[in-house]
Formats: sequence, structure tokens, C-alpha cells
Amino acid sequence: MNKIIAAFALFFALSACGPVIETHYDYIPPANSAGMKCVASCQEQQTFCQADNRRFQEKCRRDAERNVEREYERKREKYIADLKLHAREPGKYKEPKEPYRASPSYWQCDNQGSDCQGGYNMCYRSCGGQIGERQVCVQNCEQK
Repeated sequence: MNKIIAAFALFFALSACGPVIETHYDYIPPANSAGMKCVASCQEQQTFCQADNRRFQEKCRRDAERNVEREYERKREKYIADLKLHAREPGKYKEPKEPYRASPSYWQCDNQGSDCQGGYNMCYRSCGGQIGERQVCVQNCEQK
């Protein structure tokens, strides 16, 4: 069983070292001024979308921190009550372990954003612009 766990750990460690690929976009603007005006509107929409994402992320992070704090306070109150029981009757109640304050998890906050880039690209194309996409290695590119 330990060999299987070790094999999985090695697999995940090696896969984490693989190349990191990102999609880069090459924008070819519309040919006329009406199209360029339309693109300006797309950029404004993207700015609002990104601002909304930042506000959502900040609120989500604050909520995660508040939840961790509430949970710690709940555990702390139970610890104090259990400590009093132990002090009254140590033979009947074992000494409780002091709670610790957990770190908030921001995973959901950081991975929940909307697709501002996709919306912008669709808007850009509808204005008459063209977009070329290419895959670019940005990290760990020297692997064979």
C-alpha cells in the first residue's frame, strides 16, 4: 500500500513540473471607425467585468475570513466549557485540547471568476475585429 501511495506522490510531483501553457491573443482591429468605436465599448464592458470580479473576490475572501473566525470562536467557547467540566471532575472528563485558528481557504474565491476575456473576444469579433490565438509556453519550457 505504501508503494502505491509513493507512486502517486511521485507522479503528482513530476506532473507539477510540466510546462505551463497559456493562450495569447493577437488582435487585428476593425477596418472602419464605427468598428473602432464598437471596440471601445467592448473595452469598457471588460473593465466593468473585471471590476465586478475583483469586488466578488474581495467579498468572498472577507466572508471566508469571517467564517474561520466564527468557527474558531465556537470551538473556543466549547473548549472553555469543557475545561470547566474537567476542572470540576478531572476523573470523569478528560482535559480538552485547545482549539487552533485555521487559515481561510480562498480557493473558491480565486477560481470562481467570470469569463471577461471570452466576453471581450466575442464583442471584439462582433465589431468586425479579428483575433488570432496561439499557445505559448510560459514556465518550465525546457523539458524534453
